[in-house]
Amino acid sequence: MVVCGGGLAGIAAACEASLLGADVTLVERRPFLGGKAYSFVDDDTDTEVDNGQHVFLGCCTAYIGLLKLIGAYGDTTLQPLLDAPVRNRAGRAGALRASRLPAPLHLGPSFLSYPLLSSLEKAKATRALAALGVLRESQRAELDEVTFAEWLIAHGQTPGAIERFWDLIVLPTCNDRSHRVSAALGAFVFQEGFFRTRTGSAIGWSRVGLTRLVDPRARRFLEQRGARVVTGQGVTGVAADAVQLSGGEALVADAVVLALPPERAREVCPQALPSDVALASSPIVNVHVWYDRPVMEDLFVAVVDSPAQWVFNRTAMTDGEGPGQHVAVSISGARHEVSQPKSELIDAITDELEHLFPPAAGATIERTVCVKEPEATFAAAPGQAVMRPGTRTPVDGIVLAGAWTDTGWPATMEGAVRSGLLAARAAVTTRP
Repeated sequence: MVVCGGGLAGIAAACEASLLGADVTLVERRPFLGGKAYSFVDDDTDTEVDNGQHVFLGCCTAYIGLLKLIGAYGDTTLQPLLDAPVRNRAGRAGALRASRLPAPLHLGPSFLSYPLLSSLEKAKATRALAALGVLRESQRAELDEVTFAEWLIAHGQTPGAIERFWDLIVLPTCNDRSHRVSAALGAFVFQEGFFRTRTGSAIGWSRVGLTRLVDPRARRFLEQRGARVVTGQGVTGVAADAVQLSGGEALVADAVVLALPPERAREVCPQALPSDVALASSPIVNVHVWYDRPVMEDLFVAVVDSPAQWVFNRTAMTDGEGPGQHVAVSISGARHEVSQPKSELIDAITDELEHLFPPAAGATIERTVCVKEPEATFAAAPGQAVMRPGTRTPVDGIVLAGAWTDTGWPATMEGAVRSGLLAARAAVTTRP
């Protein structure tokens, strides 16, 4: 079996297929595995920098399972229960914090004290949350034609409440705000992450660079099981019985997993994906700032009315040591920011950090890096469900993987891994 693409979907597919007894070759055009969740070394600071702040939740069981399988989970941290500080630009602060009450009551105490909604807004939000909680899967699927904001407004939510509470969760998980996100996906996020178990919303992160987290471990796991890992070569053509590489080698295959972006999958094998899936993309922008001293105390904080959105204390999250501090700002759904000149964007974000964290005004900025991912994820817009293809293709022996396929999840690391597992199982069953 040949797996084309060494992102999380391809890694998951290759590992699962090897466990199922397949003879696997994994091909990745970059010199490293990991796909869009990667890191690089900043030359000026000699610091490992992730292209974006990728976090996972306790409900991401497939992603966690993959990390455990390849021996990488020990380099991550997962909160026992959700604890997410939240504030506004005026400095009013609170948190979304899970208690030990059974789900879905576990978030009740912190929600009742949440300072960024009025008492009336909390009462209306409680009714909307209750309506989400009783949605059956079939009912949720029917909501894919409307935006989550439309559904929320129909259930008594104001634009202000959506910005100060609902988008706090929807924006980082769906990479867009509620007025652009399918109501089906928005509802899914709350049901899966916040209603099912009290640990599902706990936040996890890698303490090492994302490439270092998966590449050596996944490569070693596969090679120890007799698999071959080919990096630095792209795929130029795919048939049910062979895969052509850019270096000229032709790999014989009894099954193929196309773990590639949709446009690349169509390019190398038009028969497997005959029509354009027409999924638009949504960008993410990250700004990294190194200060000569600490400027924030929390591990991370969400700011509901700020262009900074989520601010991460990377020094603390990676067990780094001072005297300086590395701060990362993650901007989801960054349609405006992705088109701004990097210097202009960096100036705006560093000014914002001085407003949010007064110690930053007296600190010296030693280095900044801006990373733009214009096509970070597919757009979680209404109508996406019918456009996302399933695992199987019209060509026997060729299957699809990728967060953009029909996993039911938004474009997350969890969705990517789940797609790889489904693809491997389907590919193994189609082998002669």
